[in-house]
Parts: sequence; structure tokens; C-alpha cells
Amino acid sequence: MTRKTEKTDYTVQRQAALSGCRGLFLRPGGGHLLETADFAADGFVELLTRLVETAVPQQLSALPETGREIMPADLANELARKFDAGKFASRLLEALFWALTRNHVLPSALPPEPDEETEFLLEQAAAILNFPAALAAAVPQGAGNWSPGARAILRSIPPVTTGREAAERIAAGDPFAGGRAFRYLDGRFLPATLEKIRPVDHFFGFPSVRRIFHEHFRDFARGKECVPLLISSLPGHGKTQLTIAHALAHENLTLILAAAEMLEQPLEALIEALRQRPDRRFVVFFDDINPESLDWYTFRTNVGGTFSPPGNVLLAIAGNYEFPAEILSRGRSVAFPTFDDVRCQEMVEDFLKMNGIRHPNPNLISLVAAEYTEEFGQKRYTELSPRTLMRHLALYEHDQRRRRDAIQLSCGPMVTKPDAQLFYEFNIRLMRKLYGNEYIENLLKEKLRAME
Repeated sequence: MTRKTEKTDYTVQRQAALSGCRGLFLRPGGGHLLETADFAADGFVELLTRLVETAVPQQLSALPETGREIMPADLANELARKFDAGKFASRLLEALFWALTRNHVLPSALPPEPDEETEFLLEQAAAILNFPAALAAAVPQGAGNWSPGARAILRSIPPVTTGREAAERIAAGDPFAGGRAFRYLDGRFLPATLEKIRPVDHFFGFPSVRRIFHEHFRDFARGKECVPLLISSLPGHGKTQLTIAHALAHENLTLILAAAEMLEQPLEALIEALRQRPDRRFVVFFDDINPESLDWYTFRTNVGGTFSPPGNVLLAIAGNYEFPAEILSRGRSVAFPTFDDVRCQEMVEDFLKMNGIRHPNPNLISLVAAEYTEEFGQKRYTELSPRTLMRHLALYEHDQRRRRDAIQLSCGPMVTKPDAQLFYEFNIRLMRKLYGNEYIENLLKEKLRAME
């Protein structure tokens, strides 16, 4: 009698979980069948749903007659192979979190009295949460086709009693909890480890560029809808560092790092996933873009075309090349000026001011900049760029004797200046390598016209 009651209880719990899967994980397909609405490429939701569908009581200990029929144990064993007990629990909570937000229910911010639709969805989520423990209890001890790992993952999910308790548990599945920077990969948002990023007040020179960055990110952080920021410069000018620094400078912004290919077909899925999180504001950063190698159709459709990104999403796209006109018209362009001897000295001056010298001596500025170009000539640095200049200036930050010697030399009768021709030749070589000879010829023609 007890065994029959257990089977009956399990049957009821499985039916409830099956209903939950249909409501949260499945959607009408192109034909007459439902298809899995999965957000990730690892197959977790598909495997879990198939396990619920196949795990009828009579199949829990039976072996297939044909030898090839997929049984519940096969699906549970595959889940255990791909996800250990800890990962299984976190992936289930993440999947349920995604499913609820897709239905406009945010588990971490439920109203005091949820409406009937929300209560219904939470009950479905609770039924799915309760299924693993029910299945673990229903599998006979002597069923040898269930691996120890499969039994372990099923036991890793404690059951819940109410929809609100389920919501409190599922809130831990928020992929953005406990972090500020994430990578978007295969439909999932994974925590990103960033190299040391300078604070925004430790960027020097390029005042017009820094002003645009400051205004754009400030406005977005204050709740304004902002068009995409389209950033271009030669390599090493600080596009990546400056973008990340401004995103992290505002506590209410979450940074998403996305690969260049995400600007194509996956862009719609990425934007839709972020649209479901109106509680957060996102900066989606596409770095190192080559505009000519991309198909911009999806971007043009979703930005200023048929659709528009939600107001809580700011796209920032950076590359070493100029953006085509039809893309520039959909955003705000910020182009770094070429790094030359004048801008090198501007950066040195800003650096000295930040380090306590309110009115730097022009000779001191010139001397530090000249020393940098001399060390480039001696192959200490491989490029003339703000990136390597910052490495050079760091030597002064950590060497008091070097600072004292520079100040003494700047008071002498003769002070060297940075070689302007060295910058010119380096930039021409770099632009020829990146853009080709035709670009250089057109650039020279423009300069000749300006001289007429």
C-alpha cells in the first residue's frame, strides 16, 4: 500500500513538472509539435525536459527491449556527465530564472501580492524544482542502469513548498548577481575577469574624446536612452580601456563583453535577453571590429531600423578602422586624433598635473616626451602610442630619483624635444599596413588641397 501511494505521489509530481516544462521551457514550433526554447547551447534544458517526459514509473528500472531506445536513466546519466551536482543545481536555477524573466517575472523583485499569472508561473517553476528529488526517491535502489552521478545530481536539489519559496531559491540563478562584467558566450552570461583597468581620471590627453565618453556614459547611467557609441582609432590609443573604465565608473551599469560575430545573427537574441532585465542597465561592448568583414544587416535592422534596442542597453563598438556611413548615421561617432608629438606632450602634461605639479614647466614636458621617443628609437617600445607612453610614464610614478633627475635636467640651458618626424613616419607605416597605399595617397591629396 505504501509503495502504491509513493508511485501515485510521484506520478502527480511528474505530471506537475511536465506541465511546468511545457509552460516554461517549450513553445509552439513550425509544425504541430512543441520545441525547446533554450537560451544556451549546452543542451541542459533539452535534456532536463526529455527526462521529465520519459520518466514514467514503469520506465525507471526497465531496460529497453531494442537496446537503443532512450530511457530516463540514459538522460540522467548524460546530465551527470555534462554537469556535476554543483553545476546541475546552478544550471537549473539559471534556466528557471531565464524562463521566468522571459515571461516578465523577475524572481528577485516580486511584488507583495503577485497577480494570478505570476502565481501560476511560480507554481510551474516550483514543480520543476521538486521533480529531481521526487525522481530520486522513485528510482528503485536496485536499478543498476542509474549511475551514482545521476543519483547525486537528482538529490542535489532540495524541494520547495510554495511558489514564493521557489522564487527566493531561483533568484540565486540570476547570471548577473555578484558581478559587474560578463562575457556573452553560447547564449549565457559568464563572469569576466578583467585585467587591471585604470580609473577614468587616469587617462590623459585627447580632451575632446574623453569629454564625449564622459557625457555619453553619464547620460546613460542617469537613465537616458543613448544611441550606440562608435569608436575608432589607430591601435593602442585606449579605446578598450577607456570604454571599460567608463562602464565600471558607474555603479548601476553592467558591462557585457561580446565577440565581433555577435553583431550578426546572434545580436537579436542578445538584445532580447537584456530587454527582459529592465531592472539593470547594460553596456554591450564589441571590441576590435573590422567593419568590412561584418554583415551589418542585423545591426541595421535592430538599431535605427525596424526595431530599436531597449532603453536599458547601450551598444559600444570599437575598431581600428572607420565605420561605413550607413553605420555612423545610427550612432555617435568618436574618432581619436592621430597620436603625434603634440598629443604626446599633452598626455605628459596631464600626467604631471595628476601627480601634483599644478603648472608643469614646458621644458619638463618636452624632456619627458623626448626621452620616450628616444627609448622607442632604441627598441624599448615597439610602437609610438598612448599605450606605450603610459608604460613609460609609469616609470616616473615608481621612481623618485628619475623624477628628481628629470626636473633638474629641465632647468638646464638646453632641453631636447620629441622628434615630430618620428611620429609622422611611424603613423604612415602603420596606416599603410592597416588601410593600404590608396588610403595614404588620398590622405596626402587632402593635405595638399588644404595647403592651396
